[in-house]
Amino acid sequence: MQHHSRIYILISLVLAACTGLFMSCSQNLPEVASADYSVIFDYSDETTLPSARLSVFANSASEVRRYQRIKITSLENGWCWDTEILAMLESDDTQWAGCTNLVPPENEKLPVGTYEITYYNADEKEYSLTVDVKYDVQFYDVLLPALPEVMSKKRGIEKIAVYDKEHILIYFGDRTEEFLTTRAIWNRYREAASYQVIWYADKGNLICVTPEKPVTPEEGN
Repeated sequence: MQHHSRIYILISLVLAACTGLFMSCSQNLPEVASADYSVIFDYSDETTLPSARLSVFANSASEVRRYQRIKITSLENGWCWDTEILAMLESDDTQWAGCTNLVPPENEKLPVGTYEITYYNADEKEYSLTVDVKYDVQFYDVLLPALPEVMSKKRGIEKIAVYDKEHILIYFGDRTEEFLTTRAIWNRYREAASYQVIWYADKGNLICVTPEKPVTPEEGN
């Protein structure tokens, strides 16, 4: 699974995701109830400013596997993403379809404002809706060492993902006291090999993903 898809599984409200191309011969119009978004800042190290991407998903009232393609357009500047690579998510009676990796042109920032989202079936029947994207653009200038303080001011929530040697997720949740140091992580999960801190702010509309680090039980941080 690709890195960005794996991260979305951690930050989404659902428990499973399938990414790929889905063909449909349905003649039914796509039925989309509502849309939601997250602006995700990815950090690679402590000295490099983060990159940003937009994740957009719509809650579907119809079978998401009918969807063949999605087009997302910023009404602020006309940027358009058109792709057949869709992420399909399902939890209980809720189905979501969207894209996790909408990247702006190099040296540009994701526009704040209204985006139009259009879903297409295989027969090119379509349904459109809009979502208003709002986020704090100051995060483009926040280096990793300053992130905890900035998130504290925004009442951000610190989460942690723990992986085993096969990079299988063995824990994801709040970073409580038992997960503050690598020794503590290892004491809780002896099979732990690496971990990753993920910050949420603005009710999940802004997410910061920090670099993955090894779990070293002999060290204290």
